[in-house]
Amino acid sequence: MSDLETRNSKSELHIHVKDVPFHLRKETIAKRSAIVSSLLERNKIDELHCILQDIEADPETFKLVAKFCYGYKVNLSSDNIVSVLCIAYYLGMKEEHSTDNLLGKASSFLETRVLPSWNETVNALRSGDKSLDKLADFELVDLFFDSLIEKASYDPRLLGEPIKNREETTSEYRPNPRRRLFDNDWKSEDLITLPLRFYEPLMIRAMESRSIPVEYIVTSICKYAKKWVLDAEDSVSGKKREVVEAVERLLPHKRGLISCEFLFKTLKHSISLEASSECRNGFGIRVSKQLDMATPTDLKILTQGYGEKDIQLVRTVVTSFYSNYTNEEEDSEDVSVFVKVAKLLEEFLLLAASEDTSLKLEAFVALGEITAAISLGVLRYSDGIYRAVDVFLERRGYLTESEKMEACKVLDCKKLSRQGCEEAAKNQRLPLRVVVQVSFVPQLQIRDTVAKEIKGGEEKVEEEEVTVWSDEDEMEKMSEKLLGMEIQDHECVIHRWKKAKKVSVWSQVKRKFGCLTTSSSDDACTCDAKNNNKKKKIHHHYK
Repeated sequence: MSDLETRNSKSELHIHVKDVPFHLRKETIAKRSAIVSSLLERNKIDELHCILQDIEADPETFKLVAKFCYGYKVNLSSDNIVSVLCIAYYLGMKEEHSTDNLLGKASSFLETRVLPSWNETVNALRSGDKSLDKLADFELVDLFFDSLIEKASYDPRLLGEPIKNREETTSEYRPNPRRRLFDNDWKSEDLITLPLRFYEPLMIRAMESRSIPVEYIVTSICKYAKKWVLDAEDSVSGKKREVVEAVERLLPHKRGLISCEFLFKTLKHSISLEASSECRNGFGIRVSKQLDMATPTDLKILTQGYGEKDIQLVRTVVTSFYSNYTNEEEDSEDVSVFVKVAKLLEEFLLLAASEDTSLKLEAFVALGEITAAISLGVLRYSDGIYRAVDVFLERRGYLTESEKMEACKVLDCKKLSRQGCEEAAKNQRLPLRVVVQVSFVPQLQIRDTVAKEIKGGEEKVEEEEVTVWSDEDEMEKMSEKLLGMEIQDHECVIHRWKKAKKVSVWSQVKRKFGCLTTSSSDDACTCDAKNNNKKKKIHHHYK
């Protein structure tokens, strides 16, 4: 190495690479570099500084190049291969200038030692981030992408094992028996370590190739968001925003493909990071599409602190579910999704009342009103709301009688089951006025049962006909509550179901929750949406 530091020679080349001095023999470097040779001939060797600054050469890599010029052995690796290629290319270290030159050696190493290996390819792509832009003519990025996609097609588990929703029943992916499975003690280099400018186009190309199951691509995207957004506490908000917007662009819209917990978290982060409206709405629509698959814990992610904006976000998500929900089979009799969401909200209300003593009365009432509006007409009994109210009052014994009445206004006593009525009638935490109301419920239920039997005997209704509500007060009550959930004015929120004609349960439910489809039949909505041939959906803005 003494030749690299020879000083006080007329043929000496003095150069600084990022403030690191190098003293080299001009003739020695010129033998390997066509650019240095040309600069010497034209007596413009000082221009070499500009070339090295332009390609942002680092001292360690330049030292390897200099050692090669002096005949020393160069240790190439996936960490330095792209940078070496970049410097060798810009210095003109080609076979045409000198046989057995560096550019040829580096290219051969890339082809035989780096690209055949998943780990080496990922490492080279990540390490050569800055240098790859200078090698656009080589199309190295495309070469890396094609290599990685080919390997992931061979074994998709290189991207990570899919995280399934709790109700997902799809069978586990099993690679072709002829495919080589990596050893259990061998850890693959993860694509999520790549910078966003490489990761996003790589995932787009992977999806376009259709050779990798989408479940594994989604797994990688979710892991990327977790690393750079959800778990990145020290990261700059601007960088987080770029990542969360890219993640939303990459994720498919297929229902059930992404875990509910992840969607709720990314929706919350997209709002706090002030991401674009397209990003916020994208996550919001995905959440609403599979709200029936969520848990109370998932829903709680949206209400950290139970502020006014948090409650509004819950209301928007729930309203969006009913407004945008579609079923592949329009005549399906399955209405279980509505029942699941109603029960979800009851369980969430109970969770909020029991776990968080900081939950204020106003917030509890707001959540209770949302829950009551959804459960009305979907669930037969409102015992779940009663349990939440009871727990709320138990945990807050300091409430005044008027405040207790305020909390109880979300409870419809007429919808309590017989067991619920018995418990409520003995509950000393409830206001006396509510206890009195509950005491009359069994008598009203008996009266209604007798009246229905008498009416049924007179009308002799066929067994296939659908049982409907006839209580105008109850219908008006539910209509007002759902209208309060910000469904647009031009949509009809609720209809009275008719007895004159057999109608599928699915059609009835869709009518009840906002005229989600239009129809030319006599049972169709009479609102403005009736004249439209296309189905209207409401897309809420998640602020």
